[in-house]
Amino acid sequence: MAALTATKVVGLDISAGTKKLKTFTVTPQANGDTVALATWFSSIDAVFAQIIAGGDAALTSVHPAFTTTTVTLTELNEAGAAATDWAGASISLWVIGEDSNLNV
Repeated sequence: MAALTATKVVGLDISAGTKKLKTFTVTPQANGDTVALATWFSSIDAVFAQIIAGGDAALTSVHPAFTTTTVTLTELNEAGAAATDWAGASISLWVIGEDSNLNV
């Protein structure tokens, strides 16, 4: 488990008042990785995750869970067990949440 750094994808934000949809990419390192998003959100409402590179039999799916501003990723292999290989992997996160500070 590692604390990952999120890279914000510029130009893919959607806003409705203080509600925002923002897109990020992360490079996974271990099952149970966390991503802190307090810089961009005061609270998270939903997270969608997709493997966009490096998916193979050892890394077939990613399942996000979240607390107030932190996302935890559970990565699985083709047998449904914990993933074991993250070589060349990249994950896209689409996050919907509250941005009461109106950060960009």
